[in-house]
Amino acid sequence: MKRQFKFTRKSLDALQPDPSGAGCEYSDTEVAGLRITQNALNRKTWLLRYTFHGRKRSMKLGEYPGIDVAEARMLASEARAQIARGIDPQQTRAQEALARSITLGRFMQEDALPHFQTVQRSYRDTYGRWIHHLKPLFNDTPLTDIRTQDVQRMHDALRVKLSPATANRVLALLKRVCNLAIMFGKLEKNPCRGIRMHPENNHRQRYLAGDELRRFMLALECEPNQTAASLFKFLLALGVRRGEALTAKFSDMSLETATWRLRNVKNNRARTVYLNDVALEIVKRQRMVSRWDWVFPARDGRDAHMADPRKAFARVVKRAEISGVVIHSLRHSFISAVAMRYQLHTAGALAGQRVLSVTARYAHAQEQQLREASGMVSNMLQEAMTQAMPANARTSQQHSAAPTA
Repeated sequence: MKRQFKFTRKSLDALQPDPSGAGCEYSDTEVAGLRITQNALNRKTWLLRYTFHGRKRSMKLGEYPGIDVAEARMLASEARAQIARGIDPQQTRAQEALARSITLGRFMQEDALPHFQTVQRSYRDTYGRWIHHLKPLFNDTPLTDIRTQDVQRMHDALRVKLSPATANRVLALLKRVCNLAIMFGKLEKNPCRGIRMHPENNHRQRYLAGDELRRFMLALECEPNQTAASLFKFLLALGVRRGEALTAKFSDMSLETATWRLRNVKNNRARTVYLNDVALEIVKRQRMVSRWDWVFPARDGRDAHMADPRKAFARVVKRAEISGVVIHSLRHSFISAVAMRYQLHTAGALAGQRVLSVTARYAHAQEQQLREASGMVSNMLQEAMTQAMPANARTSQQHSAAPTA
């Protein structure tokens, strides 16, 4: 039989093994370089023979009849198109095989997590989302096999099981990881693209005022962990974020000018916080008891700041018989108190929110207004603390403050 002919299903099925047991190779007249080999057991295999940069090469395309004539010609034509563009199709295939071997878990351990640990202040949150939500689903899945449909299902399931906000944070993490893989040349398309964030309706707007604030201040006086109690007063007095207060250092504060240069901020823009009377008193008291530069040090004596005050906060709100509040509610309480008496941009500026930009020529006037607003909150807290005192202690304080004859 001829060794070169037009491949058809009928002609290939009619091929018989060589009686001598030697293998045979046949060429297609339609696509240059397309071959089919046949061994003594009548096993037929597709090959593409080509020349690349002066070197003769061959590439296996699959087996017949698993791959029929039309598909073999298509694969051979695609490979020859790559060769015409100066690309070795076998090298492309090797890269694709390597990409399929890189699972999401491997990429996270080798590339993504080390990168996030270097650049993120919230790395612990990122690591937790990976461990609890993404790893159980996609740890062993190759990057190239993560489908948009699977990501959407995960996103919807998290919304039902937990909350829209949690689902959105997990989706944002996976999207960033895939963008990182694209940047590193290990992925071509982000499977999270086109998936919309869920509307978030779980924002907490709870704040303390009036009788609740008085009960809260009284409960703070009875809290065994007085460092945590001072932290909560500090948060109420200044409206800063929990992480900003926890990492506060004496070296960043000036008692003479009553200012705190806050560097560890959410938007990576340092700002000045004006210390009111309550905050100043807390800083002075903590300076007397802290061995380190941390305003709120760890309880075990290490050179570290307090880690997590949630247990202390739970004791305080239980003692005060208050429900529905979290530590972040203390920040809401400060912002609400300022916003009730001053313009919204004043409350935002004191809390470090980028609501409105203030031009440099109004900087002096702004400082005076911010100090006045912060002082108002200080007076409110001092009044609440006074009202929270037992009657005998309040009477004693009034007598000590009275002028002598």
